[in-house]
Amino acid sequence: MITLGIIGCGYWGPNLVRNFHGIPGARVKAVSDLRPGRLEGILESYPTLETTLDYQSILNDPEIDAVAIVTPVETHYPLAEEALRAGKHVFIEKPLTRNAREARALVDLATSAGRILAVGHVFQFAPGVRRIRREIEAGSVGSVHHITSTRINPGPPDPALDVVWDLGPHDCSIILHILKETPSDVQAYGQSYLRPGIIDNAHIEMTFPSGATAHVHVSWLSSNKTRLVQVFGDRGSIVYDEMLALDGKVKLYDRGIDNRIGVGDNDSVKLGYSAGDIHLLHLEQHEPLRMECTAFVNAIMTGVPPPNDGEMGAQVVELLERISEKIAVVQAGVNA
Repeated sequence: MITLGIIGCGYWGPNLVRNFHGIPGARVKAVSDLRPGRLEGILESYPTLETTLDYQSILNDPEIDAVAIVTPVETHYPLAEEALRAGKHVFIEKPLTRNAREARALVDLATSAGRILAVGHVFQFAPGVRRIRREIEAGSVGSVHHITSTRINPGPPDPALDVVWDLGPHDCSIILHILKETPSDVQAYGQSYLRPGIIDNAHIEMTFPSGATAHVHVSWLSSNKTRLVQVFGDRGSIVYDEMLALDGKVKLYDRGIDNRIGVGDNDSVKLGYSAGDIHLLHLEQHEPLRMECTAFVNAIMTGVPPPNDGEMGAQVVELLERISEKIAVVQAGVNA
């Protein structure tokens, strides 16, 4: 039995309590938060849980094997470092840390301590993303040429992070996960329309060692929620629209036929173009967060890192840092 403690019980923490609570072979023993009202709300649903205003009581509890950290990003590094040094396995919400130096330090510490470090990149477990990865591995679209990803929704009322660090971790983790490589070059630009000094609309261009490219658009400028990923290969393409019903979320498009190219002046063939067949791809039916929590528990039991391990988390933070640096350079040039 894996016994867990949850540090942080704001918007997302109760979801982790619910999912870890429902996993066979796992139990949540204690929850910590600085706000008594949050703890009272948890006790209404889970009256047997221990609650505390002092997270260190969770770290000092010898019965607790692992902790989930669901707190503001600036607290991720010190809390995770303390938890790892206390001998706990650590699940930490995205992004792993606020900078690459801290991210790498946590990965190294987890490795030396022999503990599992996992990051809340929940879209790695989304049925649509899992199906895309399988189709790419099976060669359904051939060699991947380009990926586009669009993620738009209203921003938080008082953001501590800009849109790159708020929404960008999802798209970056998805692309790194399905391509299995990190970009060799990154270019980006962004704007601050809603609040001075906080990027709320950004475009990101990535080039990978394989030759594949990717474009990511993240924005807080619209209430029209968009979650769209498109993968283009030399044999076909995949369109994943998270906002559609389950059976229509992922479509595979065959390449199609176009005989207009290379036809000579004397050829008598009828010129034409036809789109390829469209295949609706069946998706698993599961809650991504439940699968993510299960993967963390299984990793503790087996010692095999989950796909959203600390290394993936560090790669995402490193990429976000590169993106922010590029945006800053472009903005400095514009304002010069």
